[in-house]
Amino acid sequence: AGRGQPTAARRRMRGLSTGAAGLSLVILFAGVAPAASSWLVTLATDVLTMASALMFYLAFAPPAVLRNAWRQPEQARLRSAMSELKTVTQPAEVAASLLPHVVGMVGGRGAALLDGSGTILGTYGQTPGLDNDPLGEATQGQGKPAEDQPSVRLPLSSGWMLLWGSPYTPVFGRQELELMQAVGSLADLALERLRVANRDAELAAVVDASGDAIVSTGLDGTIRSWNPAATTTYGRPADQAVGQPFSTVVPADRAGQVDELLRRVAQGERVSMETKHLGGDGQTFSVSLTAAPLRSAAGTVLGMSVVARDVTERKRAERALREAKEEADRANTAKSEYLSRMSHELRTPLNAILGFAQLLELEELGDEQRENLHFILNAARHLLALINEVLDIAAIEAGRLPLSLEPVAVADVVAETVSLIRPLADQHEVLLVSPPVSCQVHVMGDRQRLKQILLNLLSNAVKYNRQGGRVELVCGAADGNRMRVAVRDTGPGIPPDALGQLFVPFERLGSEQTGVEGAGLGLPLSKRLAEAMGGTLEVSSRAGQGSTFWVELPQAEGPVQRAERQQELEAPAEAEPEPEAALTVLYIEDNLSNLQLVERVLSRRPGVRLISAMRPQLGLELAAEHDPDLILLDLHLPDMPGQEVFRRLQAEPRTANVPVVVLSADARPTLIKELLSQGIRAFLTKPLDVKELLELLNTIATERAPTG
Repeated sequence: AGRGQPTAARRRMRGLSTGAAGLSLVILFAGVAPAASSWLVTLATDVLTMASALMFYLAFAPPAVLRNAWRQPEQARLRSAMSELKTVTQPAEVAASLLPHVVGMVGGRGAALLDGSGTILGTYGQTPGLDNDPLGEATQGQGKPAEDQPSVRLPLSSGWMLLWGSPYTPVFGRQELELMQAVGSLADLALERLRVANRDAELAAVVDASGDAIVSTGLDGTIRSWNPAATTTYGRPADQAVGQPFSTVVPADRAGQVDELLRRVAQGERVSMETKHLGGDGQTFSVSLTAAPLRSAAGTVLGMSVVARDVTERKRAERALREAKEEADRANTAKSEYLSRMSHELRTPLNAILGFAQLLELEELGDEQRENLHFILNAARHLLALINEVLDIAAIEAGRLPLSLEPVAVADVVAETVSLIRPLADQHEVLLVSPPVSCQVHVMGDRQRLKQILLNLLSNAVKYNRQGGRVELVCGAADGNRMRVAVRDTGPGIPPDALGQLFVPFERLGSEQTGVEGAGLGLPLSKRLAEAMGGTLEVSSRAGQGSTFWVELPQAEGPVQRAERQQELEAPAEAEPEPEAALTVLYIEDNLSNLQLVERVLSRRPGVRLISAMRPQLGLELAAEHDPDLILLDLHLPDMPGQEVFRRLQAEPRTANVPVVVLSADARPTLIKELLSQGIRAFLTKPLDVKELLELLNTIATERAPTG
């Protein structure tokens, strides 16, 4: 009965067995020789009876001294287990060290150690049903024999300890459970030590494998740890750095940064900065570092962690890139200025060529002479167009291209460009399809530049088409609230490998076969103009099936529609006093939508007469003829900029005192300030504020009213 039982239980079982055996002998002696009167037998029977009774007493109620003596083997095993646990490095080794002692101390058949997820870390002895149901929960109350279930499930802080007992184990309970709990505490401590050690080893491996220098210091700045990358970065081995102040890696002129860094980190702040550090060779190098506080479990700042990276090469590359960019900008500026100056210089002799050639055209010439003169004029005009395109490209690249971004009526621009291209289409026997109704929208752009783009696309579609071909201009909505204007032709198309060269200046694909005159600047200029207006210019083509070029620009609300919507939303205001005297207003504007808007606005004010001019020269002539009370002037006009128109109005005595108000989408503060200093009355930005314009009209009317 004592085999396999713990030491104390075995001793008790042996005491009981010995006492029982002694009493059996007494009974035997009494039965065999009941009439024997020998004193020797009587003495032996009495002694054996006393000894058996003593054995029963010691087995059932052993004194403390005897119990401690019996416990010595368990305590020895416990000390042995504690000693073994100091050297274990794996959870399985913890189980292998403790479980045999558990089984031996409580007399069980087997034991198992599990982690918190139920994974088996190790077993010892007999553990029936453990593989299928580690915690024995699924078979409880389902008729499974009790001997196949764990007798004890001891919860640990990070798992479980299970024990399968022998048939005699329930006789001895409390002390055995206390021993199990003691061993369980040892298992918790050992497993926690392994987790901490593994975590520390993992962190140490990460720190050692890091390419950044990782250094820790105390709050006094003394270096405590130094990873291999720090050795490489600073050129100092760990044994020469640990224990030294962190200021040893900082140049003397930046020593104050260390104290400031420690002060901020001690306050719990995380600091990132770029500075200079000192290498082992005494040379400084650029570093990007992050300093963070090291805290205890209670949150107290114990020191500083510094992660530093050598960014000398990055700084050198950034500096080289910056210098290269500056050099490229200088070269690009020089190129643009050179092109601009050369183009302007070419205009002087070209002016003479065109001028005198046109004079010769007025003379009586023979047929051959007139034909020669025709070639001269065509070549000169082509050269003039080429110079203008070069100037535009140079201005775009230099960022000096003047643009007046405002709502533009696509239908007006399309109709105007189609009418200009139609004679060319008739000459090449190409059918030019009129634009559909879908073009009745507005886009945000520069009217003259949009017209320039469409003229170029339509001209190419006609010139590079086949005889009897077709050119169609269509409008439609695009993604991102944009409007697309596309030009489709039935020409020979463009091979896929040549599409990338279309927008390269001076590249003319297939010009040797077609003989079409050009310089290869139209498409590159058009693409740059579209991008400068916030849009795009794209192409799709298939060889033998024609090409489609399209420009996309952001959609915009028409100025007339916007003004009407604003007036509908505004609450009705009190009627303003109408000026008694009539006003004559001259509006010089090339955008038909803007003219219509101002015309509708002024129609709401009785006594105001509007005169409009879409050409600057016509506007100057009308101003001198009608003596207007107010001149509204756009800045971006064809043939002559608005500033020049204003200068000529001031130079003419008859119009010098007429107030001029600028209406423009070019609302640069420097430009507004410059024009106001030159004498314009006001600067109204587009989209136009109708109420502001009406108030300005009332002010002018009041000033012009006769006093009496």
